[in-house]
Amino acid sequence: MATYEPSWRSLEQHPIPAWFKDAAFGVYFHWGPYSVPAYDNEWYSRNMYVEGTDAFEHHRESYGNQSEFGYKDFLPEFDAEEWDPEDWVDLCAEAGAEFVGVTAVHADGFPMWDSDVVETNAATAGPERDVVGDLAAAVRDRGLKFVASVHHACHWWWYPHEEGWDTADPAHADLYGPAHAPDEDPPESYYKRWQSMVEEVIDDYRPDLLYFDWGWGNDWFVRNDKYRREVVAHYYNRAEEWDKKVDVCQKTNLQPGVGIVDHERTREDDVALHAWLTDTPVDLESWGYVEDSDLKSSNTLVTGLVDRVSKNGRTMLNVGPRPDGTIPDPAAKRLRDIGDWLSIAGEGVRDTRPWWTYGEGPTEVTSTEYEDAALVTYTPEDVRFTRGEDAVYAFFLAWPEQPVTIETPSGRRLSRFAGEWSLGPDPEPWGDAAAVELLGSDEPVDWKATEDGLVVDLPDERPCKYAYGLRIDLD
Repeated sequence: MATYEPSWRSLEQHPIPAWFKDAAFGVYFHWGPYSVPAYDNEWYSRNMYVEGTDAFEHHRESYGNQSEFGYKDFLPEFDAEEWDPEDWVDLCAEAGAEFVGVTAVHADGFPMWDSDVVETNAATAGPERDVVGDLAAAVRDRGLKFVASVHHACHWWWYPHEEGWDTADPAHADLYGPAHAPDEDPPESYYKRWQSMVEEVIDDYRPDLLYFDWGWGNDWFVRNDKYRREVVAHYYNRAEEWDKKVDVCQKTNLQPGVGIVDHERTREDDVALHAWLTDTPVDLESWGYVEDSDLKSSNTLVTGLVDRVSKNGRTMLNVGPRPDGTIPDPAAKRLRDIGDWLSIAGEGVRDTRPWWTYGEGPTEVTSTEYEDAALVTYTPEDVRFTRGEDAVYAFFLAWPEQPVTIETPSGRRLSRFAGEWSLGPDPEPWGDAAAVELLGSDEPVDWKATEDGLVVDLPDERPCKYAYGLRIDLD
């Protein structure tokens, strides 16, 4: 008998897995035919058909008229000839990732698995490999959790079907979908095909985390809500059969309380009651591979990870591989930088929980849409807290050159947790400090608990390059 019924009341009973609550960091990859033109971003498959966009003009100049060279014509060059899934997973493990995944299907409608639903897929065209299956096997061989992301709910809207273009040719409807007017609603067959594709990924690859992009929150799916409920119920029930702890990620477009909330390129402002996720690209603009990529600094990536963990969030960092399957060196370096940092300070973010307050300091970090705090410059007074089983961790987001006082949280308010109650079980928690050490350093830390807070004077030598963590043992 099924444990979960396809109703929101039933689905909201599903718990967030403990493995996700204990994790801090994961990596996934946007990889598809859009990596061949390597221009603009992963929306190239749509924008190349939208007159007035940079991608449209670039396509005309580089490849010719869209009636002569369409998106399908990139498939032969999407050859994955250098791709080794073991190399990807080795790099992710070196980065300290606890979960690893891939975009199983983007909005372009090209499945990256051996699909029986869509004939034009990665096993029959382009790489001619079961990318999802091969990567899932490599991920599990390393004892990591596997993530599959699906973005094809908006496929009906994705391609303009202009007469004369290959998108309007019935011979290519398997990839582009049937030609239709822009304002025409999808038929029921569209939802059933969407559902069959998702359930194929679920049944064949058993992902630990199933990430849904924004498309299934649009009006079409809200009006035909049963398909979403049936897919989530199917996933949860199959996981029960497999004795596997899983969940879905949703962008606040499902019933509240169902699955894990994802904040794309954004974050919570404060400590949240439930574990959440930020997925964000290493590139400032594109999720897929582009030749003129503008990458975030390693410092931005690490301090962002710490800020999220302090608020009960996890980070899933996206990288865009080249069409041959190799990872660009600048992106790989940033992953290794994160791994180096986690090898030193990881105990302060893994298997931890939020403290009574996420942090302190003068620098404001907002949750504005698609604001990734990439240009934020932190000060030594900006501190983020986490708690472990036996200690509190305090991370300086910039290196203090002189003694710094970490204030006591007495008198602060966090209405989301406790209305007008004072934070913390003790009005002067630092008075209970028994030991203070700098993660990754053998040098002693000079410290003392005062009425103003915990005063610390760090050693001269930095143990890492960013986000310097103190372990504070409390009696």
